[in-house]
Amino acid sequence: MMKKRSLVVVVVLLAAQYASAMEIITLSKFQYGKRWAFTKEEMQLMCRPDHALCALNMSTLMQPLNEKAEQQRKAGHVHAQPIEVILLDDPDRPGQKMSIAPFIERAQQLCVDKTTP
Repeated sequence: MMKKRSLVVVVVLLAAQYASAMEIITLSKFQYGKRWAFTKEEMQLMCRPDHALCALNMSTLMQPLNEKAEQQRKAGHVHAQPIEVILLDDPDRPGQKMSIAPFIERAQQLCVDKTTP
């Protein structure tokens, strides 16, 4: 009984540490105007503790923004869809999607190492 209780405490502490290490920010189409790249009016950007960057939306769940997150998606480590499913077509470049560079840059700002003074 004591071993089970100790295991539960350790798991809860690890989960809390993992969750507190993630940073999330909400962005809207209003903030970005014509640079908005997504089919949704509002998106959340997330930096996971391993610096995998993701876009989140309640209706589409999670999409990877960088190669690390894409590798995790392909390996089945996270439940996510390709970012292309939520990207708008670029009106200035027929046949291409809008750039996600500003959103990757913003998500990277969330990855600042909290242990660095």
